[in-house]
Amino acid sequence: MPSTDARTAASVAEALGGRRVLVVGIGREGHSIADLAVPAAASVTAFTDADGPAVTQWREEWGDRAPVVVGGSADELDVDVAVVSPGVSKNHPLVRALRSAGVAVTSGTSLWMAGHAAHTIAVTGSKGKSTTSSIIQHLFSALRGEAVLGGNIGIPLLSLPEAPRYVVELSSYQCSGLTVSPGTVVLTSLFPEHLDWHGSEGDYFSDKLNIVAHGPERVIVNALDPRLMAELAARFPRLEVERVGGPDGFHVADGWFMHGPARLFPRTTLALRGEHNGVNACLALAAIQSDGYQIAEHAAEVAEALASFHALEHRLEEIPDASGLTFVDDSLSTSPYAAVEALRAYEGAPLALLVGGQDRGVDYAPLGDYLAEHPIAAVIGLPGSGAHIVEALPAGQPHAVAASMADAVAAARRMTPAGGCVLLSPAAPSYGLYNNYAERAADFRAAIAATAP
Repeated sequence: MPSTDARTAASVAEALGGRRVLVVGIGREGHSIADLAVPAAASVTAFTDADGPAVTQWREEWGDRAPVVVGGSADELDVDVAVVSPGVSKNHPLVRALRSAGVAVTSGTSLWMAGHAAHTIAVTGSKGKSTTSSIIQHLFSALRGEAVLGGNIGIPLLSLPEAPRYVVELSSYQCSGLTVSPGTVVLTSLFPEHLDWHGSEGDYFSDKLNIVAHGPERVIVNALDPRLMAELAARFPRLEVERVGGPDGFHVADGWFMHGPARLFPRTTLALRGEHNGVNACLALAAIQSDGYQIAEHAAEVAEALASFHALEHRLEEIPDASGLTFVDDSLSTSPYAAVEALRAYEGAPLALLVGGQDRGVDYAPLGDYLAEHPIAAVIGLPGSGAHIVEALPAGQPHAVAASMADAVAAARRMTPAGGCVLLSPAAPSYGLYNNYAERAADFRAAIAATAP
């Protein structure tokens, strides 16, 4: 672990010092919490649901300093405060029981934010948050000075080094338990996601937007997302926001990045496809300007910095192929809305879509509606939810169901017109079939190589 940031250590000591602490979840964040809690707390105990290698690793590292309990109920745990890892649902029976018993429940995100809110630009949204936070950090470092990227991307919050400015990506899980809002909040989009964790669509929206519930200084929003704007207005009617995407703020029009009526630099300055990535860049520009840097006055410098930003891995990442087809790795796509944005980015190209993964009972109507208006060369269902998605396609849309990734890529080679694109934008998580989206992407690349002509 990097040397502890003094503000982080102070926040943890204030919240946990002299108290009996329960660490719920023994993954990466659980270890980070223990690193900070053990020196400050009266006692530290960890909890996990099931035995396995993670328990063995925990016991080897922490031993009696932070013993781990496997399973059991809240009645068996004599603690003052519980620090819950992001992967543990707020509806977990233990967490609910702890709250009912009057135990204080917090998170590593809240502990970190208490000491860093004023120095933090935090980005969240149902899609676009990784790219937007990365562009902000890239521009800030090029134009303003050092900024560290972390949170749900990069370095875990509790392990971030001391820095003058932080750009953090926060998941809905991390937003859920916040009791302090970041100084600057950037909201990229809002649609139903992770309902198995949050419990309902309304709870997901409430948990995600909790990031603005505790007095942020600035809130920058994608005004082109009607659901986001409606939910904000309904839940926080007095919240002042800076709107991005419309003619009065940062937006893209006629092939240019604009601020109000002023042209800044061509849209082609940013080498990322898709209307959504233009909006992501506009959100980043607004975040930089909110920090006191006048974009229009330094347009040439900003353009140079923006031009040097490249697509993140597994986000519309193009893979040339000797056949003349272009394969596109968008493995991070885990919802039908994300897949639709990927399709829009390649609108007009001969296209095959590889879709499917963990079946969470998600409504795929948005994807079907898009394909009804914009049919493509082929839709190929991957193992998991692929067969279910294919069943929901509009009549006349060519499709196939594959038994494996290699089978899907081979089918795509047959069904995609010459010079076309094969887009892996699964619209579903990878879990159950792969350990994560990166492993799914690796299988995609292996299948491309294995089926090469």
